[in-house]
Amino acid sequence: MVRIKNLGSLSYVVFMLAACSSGSSSSSTSTLVVTDTLGWKFNVNCASGFCALAPTDTNLLPKTCESGNGTEQFVLVADTLLAIYAAVVPSAGQIQLSGAEPSRPVACDTDADCLPSGTVRPGATYACTNGLCQCANAGSSCASTDGNPLTYDVLTLCQADIPWPSLCPYIASQPYASRIAEVATLCGSKSTCATVPADCRPWKSAPAIDAGAQPSPIDSSVDSGL
Repeated sequence: MVRIKNLGSLSYVVFMLAACSSGSSSSSTSTLVVTDTLGWKFNVNCASGFCALAPTDTNLLPKTCESGNGTEQFVLVADTLLAIYAAVVPSAGQIQLSGAEPSRPVACDTDADCLPSGTVRPGATYACTNGLCQCANAGSSCASTDGNPLTYDVLTLCQADIPWPSLCPYIASQPYASRIAEVATLCGSKSTCATVPADCRPWKSAPAIDAGAQPSPIDSSVDSGL
């Protein structure tokens, strides 16, 4: 279950999920794959409520910029968004993630890109909405009470176009440092947030505001003298 601390500053957004040992086998014999918003593909290995990810391109490394005992890995986190995090995974116990950890949304073209129902979280179904895998069933374990994304999922949306880090500290690098400040201003201490900064990936599609919109073409069949 998600735990959020010190959300007002957004310096430490902490949540935990059950972790299995690195030797656990996959719960499915078929190979599942997810893709992030940068186009990187990851093989998915889920067991005991924990999904480890292995990039198909071995040049991509999970740089967490966090200290801790364990192995740096990519993991799949399922809340209002299906998201990929770089995390320090202990051999046993729990994974602890903070706002300093890099994360990217899982991108999609169809619902099939969002993994079968219940793969990451029991009773949770994800569907492709606005090119992102999002919780599809209201009232389920992945849905928020007010229908808005969780605030740390907004942080994930604000990283959608930023390359995975190769240097630290990530949280102080641009443009993430500016965007985390925007999220703090817009969302404050709320656990969910209806507003996503304009320079971040939209959560749901919305009508564009076009200040320079041109007038609609005139139908030539209409008598302009009327």
